[in-house]
Amino acid sequence: MATRPDLFAFTMSQLRNGSAGVEASELLNECVTRARETGKPAELLIKIKIKPDGAGAGQYFLEDTISNKLPKQERSKTLFFGTPDGNLQRNDPNQRSLDLRAVDEEKPVELKKPA
Repeated sequence: MATRPDLFAFTMSQLRNGSAGVEASELLNECVTRARETGKPAELLIKIKIKPDGAGAGQYFLEDTISNKLPKQERSKTLFFGTPDGNLQRNDPNQRSLDLRAVDEEKPVELKKPA
């Protein structure tokens, strides 16, 4: 007996009245998006459990499990400097700070007259 060429697609379209196929499509979309964002692989897992309903009856109960494994987003790092007493601070204690101040937004003044 030949295997029906569309057996998998047909079965997915019928599982839970089509909602399994919709769920798989949504999770596949998440996988593609996250793989693109991170540059790392993602996985879509489809498991179909086939349980016969009695011996030789020719009837089967199908149960599906659909999930994905998404790569984690990279988390940013924050640089801190340790102090001699064991605390953390954002400014480097070994670097002098500059005395910066705001500049007025007035038009520039001409300092030199053209000759």
